[in-house]
Amino acid sequence: MELIVRSGEREESVTIERQGDVFEVRLGERTYRIDAVVAGANGLSSLRTDAGQYEVAVHREGGSRYRVHTRHGSDAVDVLDPLSALAGDGFGAGGGQGKGVVEAYMPGRVVAVLVEEGAEVEAGQGIVVLEAMKMENEIQAEAAGVVKKLHVAAGDAVDGGDPLFALE
Repeated sequence: MELIVRSGEREESVTIERQGDVFEVRLGERTYRIDAVVAGANGLSSLRTDAGQYEVAVHREGGSRYRVHTRHGSDAVDVLDPLSALAGDGFGAGGGQGKGVVEAYMPGRVVAVLVEEGAEVEAGQGIVVLEAMKMENEIQAEAAGVVKKLHVAAGDAVDGGDPLFALE
């Protein structure tokens, strides 16, 4: 499972794989083997790594936002699937108004294109359906506008960073 974790200005790609009783967690370029045990009903867990043992409590604050408590304090983090992060990043490239070029975050296959070039779309309207990691995700317009360019068609394979569509 791949996730994007954001805390303030920091963003990390996190991959988690279960291997028997432990989890292999890749954080950026580093890999950790973690033995996790739920230590209480209030979100408290005990995590054991090669570097030591840590107590961590995690509480969902709503949406993608979680509050993580450790012995060093607490911090709010956003945990996103890569396609949700892609949608937010792509729209951010358009000047923060929900417009610009949206690119594929990871390799996948275009299942459907829901509009034609030149179509006027409303905020939240689906533009492209992308299958990645065995999940179909509808990439939506963040703001009302016109689909200036479609860079993909149904059935196309895309790599991470390939443009999907441009909205102006």
